[in-house]
Amino acid sequence: MNRLHVKYCLFFFALAVLAVSFACSRTAQPGDPLPSWNDGSSKKSIVEFVEKVTTKGGQDFVPPGERIAVFDNDGTLWSEQPMYFQLFFVMDRAKAMAPEHPEWKQKQPFKAAIEGDIKTVMAGGKQALLELAMATHAGNTTEEFSQIVKDWLATARHPKTGRPYTEMVYQPMLELLAYLRANGFKTYITSGGGIEFMRTFSEEVYGIGPEQVIGSSIKTKFELRNGTPVLVRLPELNFLDDKAGKPVAINQHIGRRPIAAFGNSDGDLQMLQWTAAGQGLRFCLYVHHTDAKREWAYDRKSHIGKLDKGLDEAHEKGWTVVDMKNDWKNIFSFDLNQSEAGIDFQKLIGKWVRTDGGYVLDIKSIDSDGNIKMAYLNPKPINVSKAQADKNKGKIELLIELRDRNYPGNYYTLTLDSERNRLVGVYHHLGLNQNFDVYFVRR
Repeated sequence: MNRLHVKYCLFFFALAVLAVSFACSRTAQPGDPLPSWNDGSSKKSIVEFVEKVTTKGGQDFVPPGERIAVFDNDGTLWSEQPMYFQLFFVMDRAKAMAPEHPEWKQKQPFKAAIEGDIKTVMAGGKQALLELAMATHAGNTTEEFSQIVKDWLATARHPKTGRPYTEMVYQPMLELLAYLRANGFKTYITSGGGIEFMRTFSEEVYGIGPEQVIGSSIKTKFELRNGTPVLVRLPELNFLDDKAGKPVAINQHIGRRPIAAFGNSDGDLQMLQWTAAGQGLRFCLYVHHTDAKREWAYDRKSHIGKLDKGLDEAHEKGWTVVDMKNDWKNIFSFDLNQSEAGIDFQKLIGKWVRTDGGYVLDIKSIDSDGNIKMAYLNPKPINVSKAQADKNKGKIELLIELRDRNYPGNYYTLTLDSERNRLVGVYHHLGLNQNFDVYFVRR
């Protein structure tokens, strides 16, 4: 075989390899990076934006170091109803600290927090919430506070779903965070929530490290405790990361104007406005809560996550508005295969303490038929002969029967008060032939 023939053979072989490679590249499309998003204008706008800013040589190309995306947390990355999750933490901390502050039993808003009275707490407005936050978030070191939050997150449950708060995150937004990072974006949280509170779970839940979390903060001071340097949290507000404070905080913490911003309320409007005002292609998105069945539906008149002016401006300026009901196939990772009753029963999981003594209901699990696995402590374990949950006219009811020494079939009939996050009902003492009105609060 002469050299010329060999060259021709190699040339055609190379062409064949290129043809096969091209064919494979056309047919072996990567998987959908946003599988929980329905095909539509919202999903399309996200993908088109990412493709434009990451295409080298394109007029909208943005270098990786400038691909900054900022996200609100409450109502954008995880739920915020029936009230901000950090406020549940505040109320539980007030209950835990109450023995050290007997005066709180008669003083609002502490009295309402101890009793789990959400309506009264919220009715006190910003001043009441600030007073609660300062009392329950200060006086410890940053490490001590972090551990307190982690311990709470490990046991606390959402009053409606019964799920850990860290499971109340939006699956479509988790996919969006991953999609952006896979395309060279740095993702940041900028929220009105406490910066030290969010840093305890942001990396595990969102893949966002604590150094990329921006939030409200209280003042701290340096101290030496037993020769160990620590930072002590003080009962004084340092910075409120909300509304006009958000772009200020972004500039202080990041030093770059974002090219993409994501929020859900008027509290995020200034962040989106500032992002949109930068040079080059920009992307702004509002999550609009429209799904009353799978989550909550609210906007202009809501006291939590109000979206009014922001919704108008989004339509005027052509920002993306996600219709949660129609744009998201799934909202949470856990809502795929559970019945409504099965989800509702999960609200009961956790430890409940009777307010007139040390009696504890330790509910460990509930199946979709309402069969409960639990322990009853007084303070030692008492045999539970029957434990059953039922849903009657929209209310969750419990029957708990006790059979042990000095417990000849005594039983509780309880109803879940979701609004106040407590169990209310009657203890039927067969030995004394008496009934006692009781209620349990979450530990």
